[in-house]
Amino acid sequence: MQTNDKIRRKRRRPPWGAILIVCFLVLMGSSVGVVLGAIRSLPTWDPNKLMGSETSIIFDDQGRQVTRLHAAENRINVALKDIPPHLINAVIATEDQDFYKHHGVNLKRIAGAMMVNLVRHSKAQGASTITQQLARVSFLYPEKTYERKIKEILLAFQLESKYSKDEILEFYLNKVYFGSGAYGVQAAAQTYFGKNVQDLNLSESAMLAGIIQSPGRLSPFTNYDLAKKRQQVVLNNMVHCGYITQEEADKAYEQPLSFKKSLSSESRYGYFVDSVIEEADQILRGYYDNPQYAIYNEGLRIYTTMDSEVQKQAEDIYADSSFFPPGKSKKGQEVQSAMVLLDHHTGEVKAIIGGRKYEQRRGFNRAIDSLRHPGSAFKPVVVYGPALEQGYMPFYVLDDSPVTFPTPSGPWSPQNYDGKYRGLITMRTAVQWSVNVYAVKLAELVGIKNGIDFAEKLGITSLVRAGQKNDMGLSTALGGLTKGVSPLELTAAYGCFANNGVYVKPHTIIKITTAEGHVIYTHRPLYRRVMKPTTAWLMTSMLETVVQAGTGTRAQIPGVPCAGKTGTSQDLQNAWFVGYTPNYTCGVWMGYDQLERMYNVAGGTYPARIWKSVMTKALEGEPRQAFVTPKGIVSVQVCNKSGLLPSQICPDKCIISDYATEDSIPDKVCDRHVLYNICPDSGKLATEYCPFPVPKAFVNVPPDSRDPDKPPTEYCDIHSAAPTSSEMVPICKDPRHGNKLYRANIPGPNETGGCPSSVVGEEALPKGVDPPPCPLPDHQVHPR
Repeated sequence: MQTNDKIRRKRRRPPWGAILIVCFLVLMGSSVGVVLGAIRSLPTWDPNKLMGSETSIIFDDQGRQVTRLHAAENRINVALKDIPPHLINAVIATEDQDFYKHHGVNLKRIAGAMMVNLVRHSKAQGASTITQQLARVSFLYPEKTYERKIKEILLAFQLESKYSKDEILEFYLNKVYFGSGAYGVQAAAQTYFGKNVQDLNLSESAMLAGIIQSPGRLSPFTNYDLAKKRQQVVLNNMVHCGYITQEEADKAYEQPLSFKKSLSSESRYGYFVDSVIEEADQILRGYYDNPQYAIYNEGLRIYTTMDSEVQKQAEDIYADSSFFPPGKSKKGQEVQSAMVLLDHHTGEVKAIIGGRKYEQRRGFNRAIDSLRHPGSAFKPVVVYGPALEQGYMPFYVLDDSPVTFPTPSGPWSPQNYDGKYRGLITMRTAVQWSVNVYAVKLAELVGIKNGIDFAEKLGITSLVRAGQKNDMGLSTALGGLTKGVSPLELTAAYGCFANNGVYVKPHTIIKITTAEGHVIYTHRPLYRRVMKPTTAWLMTSMLETVVQAGTGTRAQIPGVPCAGKTGTSQDLQNAWFVGYTPNYTCGVWMGYDQLERMYNVAGGTYPARIWKSVMTKALEGEPRQAFVTPKGIVSVQVCNKSGLLPSQICPDKCIISDYATEDSIPDKVCDRHVLYNICPDSGKLATEYCPFPVPKAFVNVPPDSRDPDKPPTEYCDIHSAAPTSSEMVPICKDPRHGNKLYRANIPGPNETGGCPSSVVGEEALPKGVDPPPCPLPDHQVHPR
C-alpha cells in the first residue's frame, strides 16, 4: 500500500523535462521574428563611430542657444600602453572579468540575466561584456529592448572578428563615459584629479572604474559616500581576480583622494546647465539605458526655463565681492552663498547660483545639493502658514515673555535673537521682528505635527519624522532641523504663498527633442492646492510688513510690492532671505561650507541685498503687478493686547487695524484691559488713604510677564496710613498744578511776591507730610 502511494506521488510530479523542452521551443519560435528583425535593421558598420559623437544643444526660455554639450570636446585619446595596468585591471574586474576568455559574448552571464529578468518580469538585469558595451555606445540607441540586445550581440561578434582584444579595450577605455562631461580615461583623470591618466594611483583608478556603472549617481563630486562604497566594490573585485592583495586594497581604500577644484576656463550658466543635466538625467531614464550618454552624444535639443539675462546678472553679482562680507573665517574659509529665482506661477526656475565661483562641471551645487538650517525663514512654512490655515489671524495675541518647555533632552527656553521681550504682541508683530518666543508658543498651539504636514505639502522633503534625532520637537519652529532644507525647496515653498496657495514643483526643462526635432519629452506642470487663498494672502500681508518696516527693509524695491522673511540660525552659521513679488520668488542662502559662526551677517544684511539686486533685474520690462486680495478678506479694528474688539477703556495707542477672514472676525470685547486706581504722587497702586487716586488702564497679565503695560504691584508708600494728627497747610490751588499738591509760597517780613491770595487755600495734612513748594515762576518770593 505504501509502495502504491509512492508510485502515485511520483506520477503526480510535473514532467519538468517536457515542460522545459516545450518552453524552449515556444521561446525559439517567438524569438525568430525578433532575431530576423534585428538582423534586417542592423546598423551599417562604420568604424568611425567607435570614436564619434553628436553635439547636444541647450536653449534658454526664449529659444536662444546658450551652450553646447560635446562629448568629443572633453575626450583625449590615449594608447593602451599609456594607461596604467591597475586602471585596466580595475575596469576588467568590475565590468567584464572574462574579457580575455570570451568571443564578445558571455553566454553564462546572459543565461543568468535572462532567468532574473523572467522572474522579475523586467529587462533590468544586464549581462553585457565590454565588447557589447562598446558596440552599444558606438552603434546603437540605448533603448531597453530585446531587439537592441540581439543587435548588440551581433555587433560584438563583428568587433571581435575585426579587432584584437587589446584594440577593443583601447576603444572602450577612450569612449566610455565617466560623468561630469568626461569621456575616456584621460579626460576622466584630468576632470576628477587634474592629472594625466598614466599618473593615476590604484586608489584613483578604482574610483574611476566604479563610476562607469552609473556616472550620474556615482560621481564623487555629488555623491562622495556612494562613490567610496563603489570604490570598495572595485577593489574587492580586483582582489577576487588576483590583481592585487587584500592589504593593497585596504591601503588604497584608506588613501585620501584629492579632487580637482577648478576648471581650466570659465563657464557661463554653469550652475544652471548642471541643474538641467541633472533633471534631464532623471527624465531620460525612462527612454535610455544610459541617459548621460544620450545627453552628451545623441544631439538632443534641450529647451530650458532659464532667463539668460537674469542668470548673467546673478553670476556678475556673485563675482562682486562687495555683496559679501570681507575676509575669511577663523579657519580660513570664504563665505559661500546660493540663490534660486523662479516663476511661482509655473514652477519655472529662471536663474540658479550654486556658489560664488563655478569650479567644477557637475560639481557641488549649493542651491540644490546643500541642506542647511533655515532659521526664522522656516517660520512661515511650519508655524505661521499652518496657524492661519487653522483660523489664527494676524492679530492673534501671545505673551512674548520668558518660557521653558520640557523636552526629552531636558528643559528648553527659547531666546529672542535680540535678547529683548515685548510682552503681549500680535502675530504680525512677531513676524515683523522675527520673535522666537512667540513662534514657539504658537507652534505648540498649532501642533508641530500639523506644521510638518503643512511644510511637506509645500514641497519640503528633508524633514525627519522618526528616529532618535527627528524634527518632531518645538525647535523645528525656529528652523532647528535635523538635516536642514535646500534653497530650491524653501524658495518653492514661499512660491506657494505668492501663488495664492497653489504649489508648483520647480523645474528647469520645458522640452527635449531629438536632433531631427522629434519630441521626446514635454513638461506638464502639476498644480496642487495646499492652502486657502485667504491663508496665502494673509501670510503675504504679514511678510510685506517685514520688508516695509521689519527685519527685511534692505530688500525694498521702490514701487514694487515685496514680501519676504529673514532667517538666521541661532548658531549664526546660516543666513537667509526668501521673498517674492507678484511676479517672482527668490531665495538666498549664505554661510560657510564647513560650519562656522559668521559675524555681522544676518538674513536682513548681505542676503537681502543680493535678493534685491537679482529681483530688480528680473523685473526689468515686466508689467507691474499687485498682490490681489481674494474674496473673504475684511479689515477689522482690534485691541493689540487681546486681539478682540476694543472696549471703552482700551487706550487709543492699543487700537489697531488689521485683516481677517470673514468667518474669523472677533465677536468679543477686550477683557485684557483693567482699570486700576493709581496714586499720582507715588505712581503706585492707590490705597484708601491716597487723597486723589486716578483711574488708569493696564493689561491683566501674570506677574512674570515682560509686558510694559502691566500694572504696578506695589502700593503707595506716601499715603500708607491714616493720619493720627493733622495740621493746616497753605496750598497753592493754581489750575496749572492739576491734581498735584504744592505748598503755597507766603511772603514773610521784608519780602514780596509769592502765591496770590486768590489761589491760596488751606488743607489739613497729616503731620510729617510736607508738599513741595509751588514751582510757578510768577509765584516766587522776592526780597524787598
